[in-house]
Amino acid sequence: MGATGSGPFENDDALDFLGGLEDLPREQRPAAVLAALETVLRSAGVVEAPQMCEAVAGAAAVGASVNPAAAQGEPYLPQWLVDEPLPTGDQELVEKSRQVLRRAVRSHDNEWWELWVEAGLGDDVTASCRRALAWLGDRDD
Repeated sequence: MGATGSGPFENDDALDFLGGLEDLPREQRPAAVLAALETVLRSAGVVEAPQMCEAVAGAAAVGASVNPAAAQGEPYLPQWLVDEPLPTGDQELVEKSRQVLRRAVRSHDNEWWELWVEAGLGDDVTASCRRALAWLGDRDD
């Protein structure tokens, strides 16, 4: 049975990406997250849903590492991320996570967003991205 929830960790692409991170040595995880973030941020064309999904999951993982207390209780939050948070001293990783979460809820060149809107869940996805932005210390107001 697949997972298709609107939260940052609640779908198959996100869970697969996070499972891949778990399999990496801890010191290699930030580079893998950064690669997913940059795939979205450097895209000159339409960002396909799986790539955006991985980037959103990576950005949320950074947020959960920055502010684990706020992320506690998030559905499908991986236990390994609670036990071994990503190192969060890299401001580039934090800022690019913010940028991805902001781009995720824009319709321009974003298949992931379009699919959520078509499913009638645009508001839910926006709320989940705003939660993750708050974990990163970003108030979206």
